[in-house]
Amino acid sequence: MKKGIIAIGLIAILGYVGSSWYTGNIIKHNIDKKIEQITQKIDNDQDLFNVIIEYSDYQQSIFSTKLHLTVKLASKNLLIDDTKMVFNDNITIHHGPFPITALAEGKFAPQMAWVEYAMSETLSPELWQLAGNQPFITANIGINYREDLTIKLTNKALNLVDSDSDENTEIWRFIGGSLEVSDGDINIEFNKDLSQLYAHVNIDKFIYKNDKDVSKPQVTLQKFNLSAYPNSDKTGIHYNLNADKMAFGTHNHYTEPHITFDNLKYQGDIFHKTGAIIPNEHTEIGKITFVINASSESLSDDQKLIINNLTVDQENTFTPTNNTVDGLLKANAESLLLGLPNLGSASLDISYKNIPVSILSNHFDHTDFDDKQTSLNPQISLNKLNLKTPVGEVNANAFVTLSGIRSRLERFMVDIDNIDSLKLNVDAPFNVLAYTVAQLKNPKKEALTPDQIEKESLSIKSITKDEFSKMPLFTFEKNNTEGIYSEVDYAKDKQEVKLNGQTLQKSDFLQKILKNN
Repeated sequence: MKKGIIAIGLIAILGYVGSSWYTGNIIKHNIDKKIEQITQKIDNDQDLFNVIIEYSDYQQSIFSTKLHLTVKLASKNLLIDDTKMVFNDNITIHHGPFPITALAEGKFAPQMAWVEYAMSETLSPELWQLAGNQPFITANIGINYREDLTIKLTNKALNLVDSDSDENTEIWRFIGGSLEVSDGDINIEFNKDLSQLYAHVNIDKFIYKNDKDVSKPQVTLQKFNLSAYPNSDKTGIHYNLNADKMAFGTHNHYTEPHITFDNLKYQGDIFHKTGAIIPNEHTEIGKITFVINASSESLSDDQKLIINNLTVDQENTFTPTNNTVDGLLKANAESLLLGLPNLGSASLDISYKNIPVSILSNHFDHTDFDDKQTSLNPQISLNKLNLKTPVGEVNANAFVTLSGIRSRLERFMVDIDNIDSLKLNVDAPFNVLAYTVAQLKNPKKEALTPDQIEKESLSIKSITKDEFSKMPLFTFEKNNTEGIYSEVDYAKDKQEVKLNGQTLQKSDFLQKILKNN
């Protein structure tokens, strides 16, 4: 009995050793092909750079292979001779089917290969020291026999803030500024066609300041968390993004715009259909602060545009038979502030049917519709556009149905022959518009004087009537209140058109419209 158990054990060990050696040979024979595939994929998916992946010092043993890997990025712009080294270190590839390192990471399913990497002290002594005399970055990449990928990446906390320190000079030059980052981890699993994707990213703090202005962060993340996983019916990926704070800034010769998101919650689904991404999402942002020029030492309130409690919802349903989308977009901002005054609240409600997916996803699809003469009948409804101010409201709504050649409508080439029906209502009183413009011009004043409002009102009236007086779609008085108004009810199959309280023959209406266009 004992001899039988020993024999089975020996067979199992020999089988494992043989399979591990065999897997190592497969990896060796296919590594050049895989590098070529990865390189082509990266190069084809963007227009900025070409990636150069090379390896050397290939050492294969029974259970693992060690090699030196370099990754370079070369600009695709022929006028720019710039190649940057982004990776230059040793890695270890543990052979399947059950690499010990994969088991240690809790991966018990068979793996063809498990790549292990820890940033060496030789690569960057400064990073090694700043990370507490240990690797700043460690990574594991697993690939199973179906070519599904597992990526695990962790980093140690780092605080690089002293540009004058000789020890930090090399890192400072490499990243172009200072960096403060907490312990972080990234875990991603996905299959070849990305239909099954699991991801989790967690960063408590990430603050980057470039060497142009080390007093102001260019990128800030606080309590950032991202998770993604297949949705319930496996037709797409559900994701959640939460952050206490996200801030981004840029620098140029004239201005330094900066935008900050506080208390961000972002969730939704991404559906993969015929190469396009169809989003369904819900967004809540407690506060958005936008600064046009963040270069001044102290920013007063009148230099900041603040949007409080913004919510955005987008829902879409894809129709594969004609590659169109039905959906809606709703947005609401509780208050808009520029300086002291509250400009008011704003809301938007749009719905649509039979919209080409290429418009929604910014992806022009050539797969199923080579014949661009296919007809299309989209409908677009502006259910609500509202700006509510302390002195009144601006409202607009519209509904339009179109028909025509798909290729024309995809390029937004619309004329009266494409319009099957149109309903339009605009109510924009001059006093509301004047109040808003006066507040924008006087952000330091919470209360406006009648003279300031009257000045803007006269200016808006003059400009508006000069621009719109020849357009019969608009009138400038309604219920004894001056403003910009429009009421239109037009249908191609009806002989009468309602225009600003009047009933016109369609021929008269078209003559008025066409002769002024």
